[in-house]
Order: sequence, then C-alpha cells, then structure tokens
Amino acid sequence: MAGSYDAIGESERAERIRSCGRLVVYGCDGGCGALHGRHAYHCRDRLCPYCAVLRGHHLAEKVVPLVQAMARPLFLTLTVQNGPDLAERGRHLRRAFERLRRRRVWTDHIAGGIAIEEVTHNGDAGTWHPHLHVVVESALPAAALLPLIHAVWRDLTGDSYIVDVRPLTDVREACKYTAKLATIVYNPALVAEFTAYAARRRMVVPFGACYGAGAAAVLAAVEGEGPAVEVGPVEERACPGCGAVGTLRRVLGRGWCLAEAAPIGDGWYTRCRTSGEWLAVLRTRRRLPAA
Repeated sequence: MAGSYDAIGESERAERIRSCGRLVVYGCDGGCGALHGRHAYHCRDRLCPYCAVLRGHHLAEKVVPLVQAMARPLFLTLTVQNGPDLAERGRHLRRAFERLRRRRVWTDHIAGGIAIEEVTHNGDAGTWHPHLHVVVESALPAAALLPLIHAVWRDLTGDSYIVDVRPLTDVREACKYTAKLATIVYNPALVAEFTAYAARRRMVVPFGACYGAGAAAVLAAVEGEGPAVEVGPVEERACPGCGAVGTLRRVLGRGWCLAEAAPIGDGWYTRCRTSGEWLAVLRTRRRLPAA
C-alpha cells in the first residue's frame, strides 16, 4: 500500500501508513535528555487495513445509540451496476439515493437513518462497485418495504434491480463500510483513482430523524482521515528516565516499532541507547539528512 502511494507522489500518506501502529516518540528537555515513546499512533488512512477495523468499531459505537432510538431498525442495501469509472458510478449511486429520498415510498414509510458507502473492486473485470448500506427506521416490516423500494430503485437507476431489505441484527454489519480493496493495493493507478474519489467525500451520511442532535458532526469526526497521535496530555507525565515532570516534548509521531522497545510502567517504552544511536535509527526510518 505504501509503495503504491509513493508511486503516485503521495509520500506523506506512504509514510503515515508505513508507521501505523508504531510509537509516538518524545524527548526529555530536562534531567536526562533521553528519548521515550508511547504506542499511540494510527494513520487512519481509508486504505489502511488496521485502521479500517478500528474505524468500523468506532463508527459502530456512535451508530448504536441512534439505532437504539429506532422502534424498528431495518438494514437496506442499494447497489448500482459495476463500471470502470469509480467517480461516475459513485455520482450515479448518490444521485439515485437523493432522488429516492424524495419519493413517496420513502417519505411515507421511512423516518430517518444512516447511509454508509462501501466500495469494492472486481479485479478480474476491472470494474468498481460502490454501494450503500443504509440503516433506516420504518413502520413497515422488511418483507413489505422490499418490493416498494425495489420497483422505485430500478426506475431511478435504470441499471440496477439488486436491493435488499432485512431486519437489522448487528450494527457492525452496516459499519464495515471502508473499502474491501485488497485487489487494488499493488496498482498505483487504481489507488490514485480511489484516493481522488474519497477525498473530502462523506462516506457516512445521517438523514431525517438521525441528522439532529449533532449526529452529523459526530459521524464526520469518526470517518476523518487525520492521524491520531496522542493519548492524554504529555506535559502532565513524568519522564520515565529521570522522573522530571513537564519536560517531555513530542519529537516524532512515527518510525518506531515495538521490537525496538521495552515496556515501562503504564505503556511507555524506551531502550538503553545513546542520543546518537537514536538519531541513527531515526535517519533509517525517516530518511533524515546526516548531521
């Protein structure tokens, strides 16, 4: 994955994804002057397989209260025909969904919900398959709602009749939305196409009764791609080397692996190396210029 990002000029993304799950590194400005680290860095890239799992768990935590407020939650899947142009297929999907929400079949029977977009790629055929997992609240049972949605969706898309409606049994089923894109990670052109498509795109969209109470802002924060690098205020922690408080400063948020560290106390890590030895490690992992 990182190699594909390098190939398309996304060096920062490549560095983030290489370093995902490694250590945040701090230096002590007083006392010993040593470097220490804490395992707290996650890249949150949409194509990172580790962060995809974490994102799904975090999203499920935020969606659960919204689902619990629904009297009869249903799990709706909407698809469009596969195609070679992801941006075109994605626009087609979203426009059809917007028009569906203005139809009587929707306004009469669905109070609100959360739409979660998932993208897959058919490597053999070379086509993209964006589709929507939608958790909705409806007074109609799934068996009654399915034929109504089916007829309207085929009319709106002109190319898709694959629709599914069933009772929601597991919120996590709807929240594994990121991308099942193992087939594209070695293809820089496909990685570039997906990255351009997903940039600034809301992949989780609450609507109707689920839009209020700050739900949109909460869900947007969960699906963001900004790296998560800190767990708690550093300045309140004592240096694990000399015990001085308020002397730690963040030096680096990536580049350290657990194999190079030993646990100390509540999760801090260090190794018996001189400052020069630590800088040598930094240069190999960050490609830093020689001093």
